[in-house]
Amino acid sequence: MTNLVEVRNLRIEAKTDAGRLVEIIKGVSLDIADGEIVALIGESGSGKTTVALSLMGYARPGCRITGGEINVNGKNMAALTERERARLRGTDIAYVPQSAAAAFNPSSTIMEQVIEVTRIHGLMPPEQARKRAVELFRALSLPDPDGIGARYPHQVSGGQLQRLAAAMALIGDPKLVIFDEPTTALDVTTQIDVLKAFKSVMKAGGIAGVYVSHDLA
Repeated sequence: MTNLVEVRNLRIEAKTDAGRLVEIIKGVSLDIADGEIVALIGESGSGKTTVALSLMGYARPGCRITGGEINVNGKNMAALTERERARLRGTDIAYVPQSAAAAFNPSSTIMEQVIEVTRIHGLMPPEQARKRAVELFRALSLPDPDGIGARYPHQVSGGQLQRLAAAMALIGDPKLVIFDEPTTALDVTTQIDVLKAFKSVMKAGGIAGVYVSHDLA
């Protein structure tokens, strides 16, 4: 099986309030195969999200990658220009944030925002993008898949909004999706339903995933 992601000896430093540089990620290595889902588990502040974001070529404010190598889909992230990394994030790699509410613009419809990445990167015509979005809404077990796109973010529940954030990430047919504690703000029953929906769509599409969590349950 081919590795989609290869990380070797990743090292990341962060600046403290006193201005000192402290190494917070020390020699992390991991492989993710095509279609494989892996979890980054650890307590709050342990560096899970920092490692996950590095796979997208991001460094959190005050942090910098000081060593190691990150290859995604055969591309060395450090060797890419910022424009090339931005293109990769819109096509090969997608991200589902912890707070879907913060990811959506309250003044735009859900459909406008879900298909925006296809317009920015020229992935498909608008009508095809809207059709693809409805397919994802249905696959993610959202109510009224044909009509929910016309609503605004405040008109759906937290669990529905988290699934819509996943639809936004998946619409460009990425090879890798990073889920950054996407169910933290949801009740336990809703968490189970949302995770089942995520897993079903990822498995059907053969999409690899990184699931960040502090909760082993």
